[in-house]
Amino acid sequence: MVPTPEQVEAMMVEKMGALPQSLNSAKAIDPRFLVEQAMSSKFSVQDEQNPFDMKTSMMIALAVSITLGSQECTQEQTKMLKKMGLSKEELAYIVRIVKHAQGSAVMGNAKAAFDTFES
Repeated sequence: MVPTPEQVEAMMVEKMGALPQSLNSAKAIDPRFLVEQAMSSKFSVQDEQNPFDMKTSMMIALAVSITLGSQECTQEQTKMLKKMGLSKEELAYIVRIVKHAQGSAVMGNAKAAFDTFES
């Protein structure tokens, strides 16, 4: 059964304390965005076949949010992870891993420049 936008909003407020601002703005345009967001979560981080526990899934999501530069998602996921027991050390290593991955991506992206220069 697909939840209503109102049910999704109530669940999100209960879980996060408030509806994220981006979803509040999306809701004003079309409340079905809330349902789409909930379904996306259900079939990814909350999926019963997900091989990762919830905390690990959320740490992956946080790493992606940091990488993509989504300040709101980064803040909300950090709040949820803190409630799940995220330590300073875990947060520091998430940032270190993201920093390493970003640096590695820069080198991969620079390959075209290196190859063009050498040709």
